Amino acid sequence: MSMRSNHSHLAMQNRSRQSGLALSLTLHCVLLLLVLGQVVYLATRHRARIDATSDQLYSLTESTLRIVGGLEKRLVVEAYFSPKEELPADLRNTRVVLDNFLDELVQIGKGKVVVKRFNPIEDKALQDTCTRIGIKPIDTQSSTTTAVGVSRHWQGLRLVYDGGKQKVIEQVAPAISFLAEAILTPAIKEVVTKERRKLGFMEWPSAIPGQQGQAMGWEFVRTMPDVSKRYDFQNYKDAEGALVPDEVETLVLFRPTDLTDRQKYVIDQFLMRGGTIVLFSDVADYGLQPNRQCNKVPMAADAKDSQWKWQDQLLHYGIDQPGQIVADLAPQAGQAQNPLTGGFEYMGLAMQMGMVRQVGYPYFFHAVDGDWSQPQIANKLATMGGKLDEEQAAYYRRTLRPGIDTDEFLFKAFRQFKRGPGMYWPALMKLRSNGIEPSLPDGLSGRVLLWSSPLTVIEDPQASLNPLMGRDLQSQTLANASFNQKLQQRLQSEPRRQAPLMLEVSGTFSSFFAGKDRPKKASELKEEEDRKKADADAQKPDGEANKDPEVGPPAPKQEKGEDQVATASKDPEPLLAASKKGRIVAFADSDFVRDDFTRGVYRQQGGPHSIFGAAFFPMLIDWISQDSDLIALQSRLPSDRKIALLGDQVDEAADRRDTEQKLRATRSA
Repeated sequence: MSMRSNHSHLAMQNRSRQSGLALSLTLHCVLLLLVLGQVVYLATRHRARIDATSDQLYSLTESTLRIVGGLEKRLVVEAYFSPKEELPADLRNTRVVLDNFLDELVQIGKGKVVVKRFNPIEDKALQDTCTRIGIKPIDTQSSTTTAVGVSRHWQGLRLVYDGGKQKVIEQVAPAISFLAEAILTPAIKEVVTKERRKLGFMEWPSAIPGQQGQAMGWEFVRTMPDVSKRYDFQNYKDAEGALVPDEVETLVLFRPTDLTDRQKYVIDQFLMRGGTIVLFSDVADYGLQPNRQCNKVPMAADAKDSQWKWQDQLLHYGIDQPGQIVADLAPQAGQAQNPLTGGFEYMGLAMQMGMVRQVGYPYFFHAVDGDWSQPQIANKLATMGGKLDEEQAAYYRRTLRPGIDTDEFLFKAFRQFKRGPGMYWPALMKLRSNGIEPSLPDGLSGRVLLWSSPLTVIEDPQASLNPLMGRDLQSQTLANASFNQKLQQRLQSEPRRQAPLMLEVSGTFSSFFAGKDRPKKASELKEEEDRKKADADAQKPDGEANKDPEVGPPAPKQEKGEDQVATASKDPEPLLAASKKGRIVAFADSDFVRDDFTRGVYRQQGGPHSIFGAAFFPMLIDWISQDSDLIALQSRLPSDRKIALLGDQVDEAADRRDTEQKLRATRSA
């Protein structure tokens, strides 16, 4: 009986154990399914990607996050894509990049970004739609030993914002994520912008022989797609001299030359109503010949019949431009190596077999992003003949400024390369002072944004500033060494000082024309001339007036008392003090885009040509307009990873064989 009871008890224990195992297994399975479901749920809504590149080339910039994250309405991205499996290998890789980027847009859009995919291969009507809206097919060629075939693929986008404004990208094939962002983010910015901002400009073409009517640097940058699609530039330099409309908030003055009093008045009144003036200014014009001869071309700020001086007008606004130019002899200020392509941004000397050697030319330089007041730099500047002048060093530590003297987002990209935009024969332009410190008019404040190095030479423009003389390589090399040696000798005899290169004055300005007669428009002057003639005719005896023979049909008869002189439209009363705060941003150079005035004549010869000038201008306009949406994207430039075997500086006068020997020794070290 006890044996049967024990067996029964053991059976019950086994059944209980098996039931517990089954329950435990079931519970584990349920929990595992719940965990997996939660992981899938979170993965579909919260995706984390790790970018291991030092340049973060696979991470979205603040520009994209700000623009897409701030969408107010729905953005529909119509993707006209051929099937991925039918694409050739190179296009298939770009499709992966594009699909991933579009997926990220959907994620950060939080319901405001919708991607709709269409396959034009399967539908003739869709192909007609692509043709109608401007999306173009990508034709690829394949060949075998017996035949050559052409395959047609589609990979284009149309962005539609809030069912209205559209933007078509006819073909898109980004090799990496950053390129996808560089293409799509500005397009999204364009399509979500309700209307382009209006900017006015006045320009004065160059007087350099052979360059009249050419595409100057200013025309080049203001018509770039990144600028023209978001800003509407209108020319307000006309023969009539009409005032700038109230709707225009920014007026760009490019290279003011031969200014009439009426033009000066138009500029003054624009500033009085609180406008922003962007001034690209020069005091000397140099023609740059193919053999790098730099000869001065006549240039005057004021028209011949002008009563008031432009220099005095600027001084009234707190800006002193005494008519001198600046050369910077700090080696790093003229460092010409381009970190993007390895070419020369400034001046290069053409050598044999298409080679180019860097040539130092202190009149072509950039601001250096570094603090010149650091003790080691100040001490070196204050050391003469091996002896340190402690008092002078203390003065330098107290007064010298960083080359980029601001944290504004405008210079975010340039800080990556420790430099500002390039300048060419820049003018000396500084804040008005009492000889010791700035002394601006009441109601105004000013600051310098860019400085040269302390190793500057400031001088009146010379008739010739040719660094390369002679036609053969040896004579040009010797001439360049002599040219720089003379500047170095001058530098040693002059005090150390920094030259402002870009400055800003803001506040409530007072009119330069207060207490002066208002310069009149062309129509007003014509009206006065006609009235004088009419009055003179009226005073003549009957029959003597208007004796000149008539040409053409007779003028219609006028009723008695009818005004016989056309009346010009009148200017409003002059504003003698600013109605609200205005601003002047002054740049000490108008040739900030070179080669040569963007015609590309020196690019293959080593320079000078400006690479960063064209990048600087869109950032400047965005900064003026306080539109920082694209700055992070514009600032994203890959780092220079080249190995500098000879260091940053090369002795330009050294024998080439010595340089090559040094290079071989460095390589084998």
